[in-house]
Amino acid sequence: MRLAALVAYDGTCFKGFQRQAPERGRTVQGHLEDALATLTGVATPVEGAGRTDRGVHASGQVITFSSEAVHREATWLRALNALLPDDVAVRTVRVVDDGVHARKSALARSYCYRILCDPVRAPLRERYAWRVHQRLEAGAMREAAHRLLGEHDFGAFGSSPRDSREDGYRGHTVRTLLQAECDWRAPIGDAVDDAPPDEVECRFTANAFLTGMVRRLVGTLVLVGFGRLSLDDFQRIREARAKAHPGMLAPAQGLCLTGVHYPAGLIDWSVTPVAFPAEPGS
Repeated sequence: MRLAALVAYDGTCFKGFQRQAPERGRTVQGHLEDALATLTGVATPVEGAGRTDRGVHASGQVITFSSEAVHREATWLRALNALLPDDVAVRTVRVVDDGVHARKSALARSYCYRILCDPVRAPLRERYAWRVHQRLEAGAMREAAHRLLGEHDFGAFGSSPRDSREDGYRGHTVRTLLQAECDWRAPIGDAVDDAPPDEVECRFTANAFLTGMVRRLVGTLVLVGFGRLSLDDFQRIREARAKAHPGMLAPAQGLCLTGVHYPAGLIDWSVTPVAFPAEPGS
């Protein structure tokens, strides 16, 4: 069988997605492959759509794998989740054609980065957001982000992954950004009623991303939001294609891989039917 799975994880306690030697720490791929080995009795390599870094989260990671074991999709779903730790979950499993590959078949990927504007620590929220001490000018960030749309050399914001040659990029740093948005996010959780939004959400979709690209983009956009860089300064940084600029690498915890996009009909992500447990006594 050839299968694809939609995977979510809290990246806080992981060294990243890609499997490493066990002594170097936990990885998402390592847990997934260990669960598959336990379930099927044989080593089962997993391909991931995005090799998220240490501390980065995912709500829409995609993996593919092949197995001689034959189970229904719902059985794969239940069995894998029974074997995975609490900070990793398989949300959906689908049987796919033999040629489908999580990374190589992808047309684009989407990421979201959350920035919390609060002078006081907020432990429950900072696990999934970068807290900054002053309020941001989201309108300026939005306009700067819009200047990134289209095909550009993003060498100022990241480096070409080692495997980019096999994906057709030949090691260069040109990418096509399809979405670049920065907007206030409606208050959630313990926010006071009628309080103004205190989180800026940055969303990016591209045909592919450089290593560190989203976090470096956000770290530079925040300087625009603080008024330390003008829109023209920001554009000059992109056009210069040099990494020596004021923009920092934003912390990992604010970043989440939210989706991977494929040709129409390649993977149907309709919810895998799983019955709720029966009520006691029913």
